[in-house]
Amino acid sequence: MTLSTTEHATLHAPDISCGHCVSTVQDAVGKLDGVSQVHASAETKFVDVDFDPTATSVESISRTLADAGYPVQS
Repeated sequence: MTLSTTEHATLHAPDISCGHCVSTVQDAVGKLDGVSQVHASAETKFVDVDFDPTATSVESISRTLADAGYPVQS
């Protein structure tokens, strides 16, 4: 039996500014394979993601955010 490891990433997406943005981000990232939880905040401009690193990566999540119109900044 192999145990699945869940990783957590917090990404800064400063273009998140409203409820519609939050919904768009959560829908886009939530569709990625391996993502178990995603929470975006218009107040903090951060996206918290729990994911299986064998199914997706921080780079893939960042690309998905950029493709949805919310590029990640460091």
